[in-house]
Amino acid sequence: MKFWLLMLAVLPLTVWADKESNDPDVLARQGFAFLRQGNIPGAEECYSKGYKLKKITTSIISLAGDIALAKNDREQADYYYGRAIYFDPRDTTGYMHYMRMHQKTEPQLAVTKLQQLGRYRPDIGVDRLVAHVWYSGNKVKESLAAYDSVAIDSLSRDELVAYAMSAYLMKDFRKSLNVVAQGRRQWPGDLIFTRLAMYNHTELKEYDEALEAAWKFFHPQPSTLHAPSVTYTYLDYIYYGYVHNGLGKYELGIEQFNKALQLEGGDRTDVLLAISKAYQNIGRYEQAVSYYQQYMAKLNREEVSAYVVYELGRLYYAWGTAKDTTNHEGADSLEHKMTGAQAPSPASLAALKKADETFAEVARMRPDSYLGVYWQARTNVALDPETEKGLAKPYYQQVIEMTREKGGSQLLEAYKYLAYYYYVKKDKLSAQQYIDKILDVNPMDSYALRLSAVI
Repeated sequence: MKFWLLMLAVLPLTVWADKESNDPDVLARQGFAFLRQGNIPGAEECYSKGYKLKKITTSIISLAGDIALAKNDREQADYYYGRAIYFDPRDTTGYMHYMRMHQKTEPQLAVTKLQQLGRYRPDIGVDRLVAHVWYSGNKVKESLAAYDSVAIDSLSRDELVAYAMSAYLMKDFRKSLNVVAQGRRQWPGDLIFTRLAMYNHTELKEYDEALEAAWKFFHPQPSTLHAPSVTYTYLDYIYYGYVHNGLGKYELGIEQFNKALQLEGGDRTDVLLAISKAYQNIGRYEQAVSYYQQYMAKLNREEVSAYVVYELGRLYYAWGTAKDTTNHEGADSLEHKMTGAQAPSPASLAALKKADETFAEVARMRPDSYLGVYWQARTNVALDPETEKGLAKPYYQQVIEMTREKGGSQLLEAYKYLAYYYYVKKDKLSAQQYIDKILDVNPMDSYALRLSAVI
């Protein structure tokens, strides 16, 4: 590098400030540069020189506002930005500085000021700026409405991303896809649009299209137009997992969920729950229970509701009934008993006992609901497949007491169990009483009619 070029590169900004000290706008630009470097005294020197020129401009006044903001004096910054706007209400400088200060924390103030600018300068078209402010302030509903009012082909790449994200966050996935399509036409190699295509197609359960987008996202090809690199996030892997799940490829989904979990240090309840459900879908209940327990351990105490505990019980129940001949629920299992049933295996027995304990906890947590005792009844049907001990009897009796008035399938199931229980005990009178209760609900019930025929 030539010596004079080297010197030019290292000369401090103050040298150039001295040379251009007769132009307040140039001094303002130099002051803003000082602020970007964190040099507040240098910016103050530029402002002082500009102010002494007695040639006030909106830029030099706005510089005073930025200096105040750098000192965390938002009230003083507001004052100077207001003075800049008052000095020339048609100049955009003061408005833009005011907007940048307020857009993230008080977006409504920024929007109001932009609308004021729009009245003075209808030629500018402030709707795009308003949409940007709402998006910056995390007001996605307002952001989406603002972007809807702007011609989509006039939006920049970043504005299209914000528009698509606003629609996605508002769960208008089809609209988000339409915006993404516009972005991909203009920037076909842009991975942000590809990512959003994967997200939206997944939410719409369009798994083939989601898989195509996911493949392009995780295996990007060089583009002559626009192909920025991205950092893959846990959410990317979660969606990829959901895509595989939607296509029935649960083990591939689990691989992606585990990648997401590794990125978050194992501390994501949504990922743990997703892995548990994926294992449940392929019948690997031991792993499903393990991940569900990890999920519960990460919840706050108040988040561990009766429903959360109930879902653990359902996993234990599914585990206990998965591979033996007691894999029949409710009334179906009762009918199955008429042809004989095998006792559960030791592993199934252990799982069913855990299910019984878990449903008992649900009953304690929600004594006003029949759900806990109802599933205790079903669990004890599986624990006593020959109905020799009548383990389910007290629970079904509670179900009857709790649901007799409102009825429902669970009440009919309880009647059927007790009818069969008394049939096994050769108490024909009691059995017939419950058969009659069934027929009062449904005179053509095939189970009741068959049982009645063999009494």
